[in-house]
Amino acid sequence: MLNRSLKFHREHKVSQRCTEFFFSANLRLYFLCVLCATVFSVSAQEVMSVEQAIELALKNNYDIQIAKNRSEISSLNNSAGNAGMLPKVNATLSDNANLNQVNQKFSSGLEVDKNNVVGNNLNASLNLSWTLFDGLKMFATKSKLKRLQEIGELNYKDTLQTVVAQTINAYYDIVSATELARALKDETLVLEERVVLAQKRFDVGSSSKVDLLQAKVDLNEAKSLLLTQKKLIEQKKAELNRLLVRNAETEFTVSDSIPFNYEPKIELNDLEKNNFQLQAALKNVEISKLTKKETFSQFLPNLTANGGYGFNRSQSSGGFSLYGQTYGLSGGFALTIPLFNGLVSLRQYKVAGIQILNSQFALEKARAQIKINFYRALKDFETAKQILKLEEENILLADENQKIALERFRLLQSTTTELRAAQKSFEEAEVRLVSARYAAKVAETELMRLQGVLVK
Repeated sequence: MLNRSLKFHREHKVSQRCTEFFFSANLRLYFLCVLCATVFSVSAQEVMSVEQAIELALKNNYDIQIAKNRSEISSLNNSAGNAGMLPKVNATLSDNANLNQVNQKFSSGLEVDKNNVVGNNLNASLNLSWTLFDGLKMFATKSKLKRLQEIGELNYKDTLQTVVAQTINAYYDIVSATELARALKDETLVLEERVVLAQKRFDVGSSSKVDLLQAKVDLNEAKSLLLTQKKLIEQKKAELNRLLVRNAETEFTVSDSIPFNYEPKIELNDLEKNNFQLQAALKNVEISKLTKKETFSQFLPNLTANGGYGFNRSQSSGGFSLYGQTYGLSGGFALTIPLFNGLVSLRQYKVAGIQILNSQFALEKARAQIKINFYRALKDFETAKQILKLEEENILLADENQKIALERFRLLQSTTTELRAAQKSFEEAEVRLVSARYAAKVAETELMRLQGVLVK
C-alpha cells in the first residue's frame, strides 16, 4: 500500500514537472513570439529625423524642381547671341526648272519662236548680317539678361528656403500631435483607474451610481479624443509625405522632442543682404532701368554691315542667252536714322520711366513687409519661449495636483467632481505645453527663413 502510494506520488510529481516544463516552454515561446512581432513592427516603420526629411524634400519636391528648371532657363537665355551682339549667317540654295514657249523679236531683225524650251536657274549664296551699332541697346539687353539670371537663382534659393521651412513645420507638427496623443493615452490610463475606484466605491455603497457612470462617460470621451488624435496624426503624416513626394500611406515615426538652437541676430542690414525676396526686388529695379535704356536706343541711328558670297547659273535651250553664270563676293552697310514714328518711341520711353518708379515702390513695399514679418516672428519667438517656460513649470504643478486628487479619491477623501477638475486642469496644461513648443518652433523657423540661413 505504501509502495503504491509512493509510486503514485512519484508519478504525480513527474507529471507535475512535465506540465510545469511544458507550460514554461510555451510561455517562453509566447513571449518570444510577442517580442519578435514587436521588433518586426517597429522595424517596419521608418524612424525619420528632421534632417532626413529635409534631405528628401530637397531631392524630390516638385516646387524645387520647377524653380531649378526656371533658373536654368534664365541662365541659358543669358547669352551674347540672345542680346543681339553676334552676327547672323544664312546659307541659301535654290534651283528652279521651267518648260516654256519662247517667242522673241529683236531690233536686229532676229526672231525666235520655239516650243518646249527647257530652262534651269541655280542660285546659292552665303549671307552675313551684323549689327554694329543699335544705340547701345545690345549692351543694355545683355545686362538685363544677366539680372534675370540672377533673379532666377534668387527665386530658386527662396523656393529652397520655403520648402525647407514647410518641411520643418510639418515634421514638428507631427511631433506635437504625437505628444498630444501620448498625453491622451496616459490620461486614458488614469481614467481607467478612476473607473475601477468608482466601481469599488459603488460596490461598497460609499458613492452613488452617478459617479460610476460619469467616470465611464469621461473615459469614453478620452478614448474618442485619442482615436481622433490618431487620425489627425495620419493626416499630418500624409501631408509631410506629399512634401517629400512619397506615397501618402508611407509609414514612419518621428522624434519625441522639439529642439531650439537658434539665436536670431537683430540686424536689419543683414536682413536686407540675406533675404532672397528683397534681393530679387533690387534686381527688378535694375531691370527697369535697363529697359529704359533699351527704349532710348530707338532714338539713335542703327548701323548694320552686310556681306556674302553668291553663285548664280542659268541655262535655256532657246532664246538669246543659252547659258550664263556669275559668282563672287559682295559687301556693304546700311545706316538707319529714325526721324519720326508717330511718337511711339517717346511714349515707350515715358512708360519705362514710370515702370522704374513702380519697381522702386515695390522694393520699398517688400522691404517694409519683410521687416514687419521679421518683427512679428521675433516677438512670436520670444513670447512663445516665455510661455513655454511657464507651461513647463505649470505641467509639473498640474501633474502633482492630479496625483494628489487621485490619491484623495482612492482614500474616499474627495468627490468625483474634484478629481475630474484636477484631471481637466492637467489635460489643458498638456495641450498648452505642446502648443507652446510648436509655436516657438514655427516662429524660430520663420526667423531663419527671413534671414536666409535655412539653406546655405
